[in-house]
Amino acid sequence: MENDLPKYQAPNPYNYTKIQYAKRKRDIKAMISDYPSVSPMWCEWLYDVIENTPKEEVEEIINKGLWEGPSKFAKAPGGILNTVEVLNEDYTPYK
Repeated sequence: MENDLPKYQAPNPYNYTKIQYAKRKRDIKAMISDYPSVSPMWCEWLYDVIENTPKEEVEEIINKGLWEGPSKFAKAPGGILNTVEVLNEDYTPYK
């Protein structure tokens, strides 16, 4: 039995108790059911942020709309390609 693999334990970076972790699992499952187009990972992130942020700060974010609109990181930097290598000479993008 010494060579057996240890059982997987989910990471618990916020040190939730067993009851808090069960509540988290239940609430995330409900969020995924209510918002199927939202990534489950985002549901987990949102839950952890809301649960571990002071209530006043969460209310300020909601009331002032601080997280509404596009992210300041969403704008992809553009540019001009100076050099391009053609890998398929038969390819014509515009027909």
